[in-house]
Amino acid sequence: MSPPCTVQDEPTNHLDLETIEALIYAINTYSGGVVVVSHDQHFLSSVCDEFWGVAERKVSIFPDFNQVKKFCYSS
Repeated sequence: MSPPCTVQDEPTNHLDLETIEALIYAINTYSGGVVVVSHDQHFLSSVCDEFWGVAERKVSIFPDFNQVKKFCYSS
């Protein structure tokens, strides 16, 4: 049996800072997989182990947020 996975699209929209921190904690203690789409740099840096950048019909994987940000802005 494969582990559970959750997909979240902009989960921090309309949340206050305290609730965002609670969400970060919940994701970091969750034992399943999480796929997140977000523009919240603090949130992404706090919960992600790898970052996927999509540009020019290609997906590239990066180890940190700054690298994927450079990739996306240069495409």
